[in-house]
Amino acid sequence: MIIVIPSHQRSEGLQNKTLKYLDDMGVSRDDIHVFIREDDKDIDGYRSIPGINLYPIDIKGIGETHNYITDHFDEGEFIIEIDDDLEYIVDQNRNKIEDFIGLCDEMKDKMEYTGCSYGGTYAVCNPMFMSKCEQYTTDLRYCLGCLRFRFVRKEIKVETNFSEDFENCILHFLRDGKILKNNWIAPKTKNYNTGGCDGDGRNFETEKADKEFLAQKYEKYCRIFKRKNGRWDLRIREYK
Repeated sequence: MIIVIPSHQRSEGLQNKTLKYLDDMGVSRDDIHVFIREDDKDIDGYRSIPGINLYPIDIKGIGETHNYITDHFDEGEFIIEIDDDLEYIVDQNRNKIEDFIGLCDEMKDKMEYTGCSYGGTYAVCNPMFMSKCEQYTTDLRYCLGCLRFRFVRKEIKVETNFSEDFENCILHFLRDGKILKNNWIAPKTKNYNTGGCDGDGRNFETEKADKEFLAQKYEKYCRIFKRKNGRWDLRIREYK
């Protein structure tokens, strides 16, 4: 198992939330690979975390970091990418998933069987909407970047930093004609926490620029709109 965690200015939260959850789930720290910027002001905190594989790299931006991760691992290797503020995973009834390793193995098997290079989850735990979906779908749907599963495809490189989750869904769908989404699970996290992308240049305007770029380049697959809070966002167009 290869667990990949890009992180920025969140060593304490990483230890207290995500790594604690993975420890509780029986994941070996030998299998955990944490990628940070070499100029991260919290680098000493990361270096104090026992057991993990830590990679300080000269890369800025989450999109470019994911491209670096693609280059780092072997073609076809199966990796599970997790945000550094993941607390735990829940099912469609808001029950905590108690077998994370089994979940990852099941996603890998399903992806191999369906021919998908990319897999994800429902964005937020909303039992009413989740229960109305089939458990697994392979059409183009948005998968939150907080927890994703992929077979490394060297030819896929994203161009955006603050909308790379949408871009990854689209690029992998264009490659395979499908992506696998498990609609009955969702990560528990807090979007827009201190640190992370917000500590690395994400704001209303940078998000808008990236999302306008994708809406223009892939207008067949997504469209841009403005939320009530002023943030610009993308909506995946129905496409099978």
